[in-house]
Amino acid sequence: MSNKIKILFIHHAAGWSGAAINMINIIRGLDKSKYSINVLLIRDSIVSKMLIENGIHYAIAKGAFYEKFYSYFIHSDANTEKWYRCDILLKHIISWILSRLYFAPRELKKFDYDIVHLNSSFLTDWLAPGKAKGKVIIHVQEPFSKGYFGLRHYLLTSQMRKYADQIIAISQDNAKRINIPGKTQVIYNFIELRKVEEIYSCSPKSGKVLYLGGSEIIKGFFAVVDSLDYLDQNIKIVFCGNYSTVENKSGLLGFLKNTIRSILPVHKKLKKSIEKIKNHPKAIFVGLVKNTSQIIQESEFLISPFSSPHFARPVIEAHLHKKAVIGSDVEGMDEIIEHGKTGLIVPRNNPKALAAAINELFKNDRKAKYLGEAGYNVAITKFTQENLNEFERVYDKVLSEIEI
Repeated sequence: MSNKIKILFIHHAAGWSGAAINMINIIRGLDKSKYSINVLLIRDSIVSKMLIENGIHYAIAKGAFYEKFYSYFIHSDANTEKWYRCDILLKHIISWILSRLYFAPRELKKFDYDIVHLNSSFLTDWLAPGKAKGKVIIHVQEPFSKGYFGLRHYLLTSQMRKYADQIIAISQDNAKRINIPGKTQVIYNFIELRKVEEIYSCSPKSGKVLYLGGSEIIKGFFAVVDSLDYLDQNIKIVFCGNYSTVENKSGLLGFLKNTIRSILPVHKKLKKSIEKIKNHPKAIFVGLVKNTSQIIQESEFLISPFSSPHFARPVIEAHLHKKAVIGSDVEGMDEIIEHGKTGLIVPRNNPKALAAAINELFKNDRKAKYLGEAGYNVAITKFTQENLNEFERVYDKVLSEIEI
């Protein structure tokens, strides 16, 4: 009979994102002689392929509810719905209630676990069902929004207060937004430093600057595209990430949604911008990459000019490669980039300012090297695999606590 601690990770997103990467890094690093790991995916996606590649056992939520109807109660400054979109908000609320009261408990009956690790603050509907059979940890990987009136913030954080045994935030900014200090611990995302050190060597002058945000508007995509027209000679931006403009939705409802989206001005702008980078002389279009280490190494430095708050994982990846970074002045960015010391921070949604910063670093190799070295010295104390020990301490702590 095994005495291993059984942990069930529940993951929400369909795309290859920082949250998925972080989850896989945690699972790979945990002591397998001590922990037995399983993963429940709400939706099938590229994440399942990456779990298979890493030898991680997983299951996918079954049934029409999660496959076709379920809609996350997203409340994030990065992508929260507007308060006046009553139709979408109503679907969020109905999905949340049905999942919390019936569908999530039904799914969890299939698993034997000691701890449920919810891999996003979007999964508050799984808190109470998870608590019914074991301990629950919720991993806040998004900039939780206060909202217009604070009602959604209050309702969702009240679930965390009541049912979460531990809250883990990936940044101090995320922790402050939740505002439950008694239950919250900050554990930064991390990278396997050994692999970075193996490939570290000064790359030749490539003239390439790297952007890893895909066509996501919140990651400053439009500002990056518009900055191409203001760059100096011999500078090229490498565009990596997902650049699809069509949602992967089937059936009549999916067809109608994609049709409606296609006539929206922002959608037309996205298509035009993607077409621009595929043909612009200062752009190199790459698309989705699973392993970013090599492409970071081949670049002079990285840009992460977010237009909305979010913890920028590419920044810490670049710092651990001793690469300079340019970010934007969104909330929380100064937690990972100290302007003039470990990188540069420019005004958000400002392509001219972004291009000027890029041009500045290309003209000043000495400054770029200094920023990269300084960023590396900070990163090796904050963003390395040593953070994995904190997760193991959290798991042991919540299991040792006695319910009152």
